[in-house]
Amino acid sequence: MTGPRTPTEGLRHRPTEAWIAAQRARFPVEPTIDEVFTHKLRKRMAAVEHSLDFSGLDARLQEFLAAQTGQSDLRIEALERLSGGASKEQFSFWLHWRPEGAERPVRQRMMLRMDPTEAIVETHRRREWEVLGAVHGQVPVPEVQWLDPEGRALGRPALIAGFLEGTVRPPGADRMSGVGMYFAPELRAALKDEFVAILARIHNLDWRRCTLPSFAEPEPGTTQAVDWTLGLWERAWHEDTLDAHPIMERAALWLHEHRPVVARPVLVHGDYRSGNFMYDDRLRINAIFDWELAYLGDYHDDLAWASLPLFGCADEQGTPLASGLLPVEEFLQQYERVSGNPVDRERLRYYQVLSYYKISVIAVATSLRIAHGRRTHLDAMMNFAAGLGYIGISELNRLLDRI
Repeated sequence: MTGPRTPTEGLRHRPTEAWIAAQRARFPVEPTIDEVFTHKLRKRMAAVEHSLDFSGLDARLQEFLAAQTGQSDLRIEALERLSGGASKEQFSFWLHWRPEGAERPVRQRMMLRMDPTEAIVETHRRREWEVLGAVHGQVPVPEVQWLDPEGRALGRPALIAGFLEGTVRPPGADRMSGVGMYFAPELRAALKDEFVAILARIHNLDWRRCTLPSFAEPEPGTTQAVDWTLGLWERAWHEDTLDAHPIMERAALWLHEHRPVVARPVLVHGDYRSGNFMYDDRLRINAIFDWELAYLGDYHDDLAWASLPLFGCADEQGTPLASGLLPVEEFLQQYERVSGNPVDRERLRYYQVLSYYKISVIAVATSLRIAHGRRTHLDAMMNFAAGLGYIGISELNRLLDRI
């Protein structure tokens, strides 16, 4: 940011309770989304920089797990930070304990997923916990074990799940996870059908039979699901951006004017793409990650996101591939066959615009904000990601000119 701070920028940097209340009133979101966004702004009042000192985490973690399990003799070892992941602090560790029903202690590898001071997307650990529990056994996900929803024990909100071994980046991949990722032909052939089939299972899950108390249920046959989604991303933009941008204002106006009715809300993953699935030595997808943006809405949102050129690449003949795995048209047609859900191309275009709006918010606004405020462990990556945001803004302009 080059000039002097405007009054609004000053409030973004040091929000007041009155300004926070105005943001909450202006942008309708689900109650739990409002909770995390409001908490983010109140933390920002304190101007605390992100700390990389986790020297006491192992002791706090052991005390927390002992209290959760009632096993005072359990112990943890080899706690270490994991590479990758752009929005959360992630660690692995080995836990010596007795699972319920086990005759003797076992040594089990676990994953700890914890909030940073601020993230590229503010999300709710309890929502992520609930949706992972809901889909476990129906789609491949780590098994969640324990939750510290407010960070009272571990210092920040966190969840603990079983650790799964596998590969996220194909051999030779050297880009940000999921961005332009290239899979060799034999890998594409092995993974593409399962990639589509798992997405179909997510969308056809009977979520009403699941325990998802942190998820608000949008009224079928209305725009409510879209209203809440737009509220989330507009609120993030207005709370985080360092500079105004006319194309973002244009896109927000268009998205409001063309909101589609969602006749039958489904469980939407919210970030389904390359970089968020893992495969094992048998070349089978054994985990879908990053459910933190899951919500109840329109399945076209996931279809648009997974088939964005930004997350894919071209094959050897130059054909664009959805998430680097299969031609976009084949992806959409196969999804229709497997899921039974028709793909409305006009509705898909709406969610393509929304997808680029989201990317622009994440990269141009929130990533730069938290890097600027030193509230993340990935300052360099956040600044690098800003370039993706300007690609997103350019694509927004292109799409809006063509529609």
